[in-house]
Amino acid sequence: MLKHAFIISVHKNFEQIKLLIGSLSFGDAFLHVDLKSDELYRKLCMEYKDSSNVKIIENRVSVNWSGFSQVEATLNLMKAVKNNHKEYDYIHFISGQDLLLLSPERLDNFIENHGKGKEFIDIEDIGNYKWRVRCFNFFRENPKNRTIILRGIDILLRLMQVPFIHRHNLQNYNLYKGSSWFSITSDFLTYVIKVVEETDYVQQFRYTACPDEHFFQILAMNSEFKHYIVSNNFRYVVFEKLNPSPKTLTMEDYSKFMNGNYMFARKFDLNENAQVVDEVINSLSIN
Repeated sequence: MLKHAFIISVHKNFEQIKLLIGSLSFGDAFLHVDLKSDELYRKLCMEYKDSSNVKIIENRVSVNWSGFSQVEATLNLMKAVKNNHKEYDYIHFISGQDLLLLSPERLDNFIENHGKGKEFIDIEDIGNYKWRVRCFNFFRENPKNRTIILRGIDILLRLMQVPFIHRHNLQNYNLYKGSSWFSITSDFLTYVIKVVEETDYVQQFRYTACPDEHFFQILAMNSEFKHYIVSNNFRYVVFEKLNPSPKTLTMEDYSKFMNGNYMFARKFDLNENAQVVDEVINSLSIN
C-alpha cells in the first residue's frame, strides 16, 4: 500500500473533523487550526493527545481569505510533515470540510492508474488574473476584506497603480493559477521547503491577492517538476455564479462525485446536511 499523509486546514465543526480524521486512519493527519479558533484547537488537542497518527501543529496563524496567511498555514503543515521524519508516497492538502471519496485500496489504485510519482496540482495559465500578483493588494490580511467598502477601495487602488506603478516581483517566472488543494509527492514537498528556506520566493508574494491559487502552481511550473504535473487535483468542487465560496454539497450532488472520478470533494457541512456526510463516510467501508 502507498503511504499517505493528509495536511488539513480547519477552523470549525469539531464533530465533522472527527469523522474526516476517522476516514483517514490508514495514514497520518496533520492539522492546522486557525489561530482565531482557540476553542476548536483545545478540543482537538485533547481529543488526539494520545494519537500516534494525528498531529495538531502548534505553529498556527490567523488565516484570512485571499491573504498570504493561507499559504503560510499550508507551508507550516508541509514543514510538520517533513519534520515527522517518515516517508510518504503522497501528501494530500484538504480542508476540514472535505471528504475522502475512495477507500484506501481504491485511492491507491486511482493514483496508480493516473500516474504514481506524478504531482496532482490544478494548473492553468494565469490569463487575466496577472493583476493578483503584479499589483499591490493592501487589504488581503484584513479579516473584513470581503466587505463592499474594502473591496471597493482595493479595486480603486489597483486601478490607480496601472499607469504609475510597475511592480517587479516574479519577473523571472512564468505565471500560473489553479486550485489551492493538491496531492503531491514527498519529493515536491521537500523542494518547496528548500525554495522557501533558501530563496526570496516568499517575498515575491508580499501584498498579492489570492496567493494560495498561484504560489505552488508557479513554483511547480518553473522547476523540473513541471514534467511530472497532472494538471488536475481530482477534487469535486462546485462554484455557483459569482460566489467566491464553493457550494455546500447535498445528496443531490452525490452521484456526481461518487463516480470514481475524484479523490476528494468539498465542501460539506454536518450541521446543514448530515445525510450526505454519513453516506460518504459509510460508503468507504463497503467500497
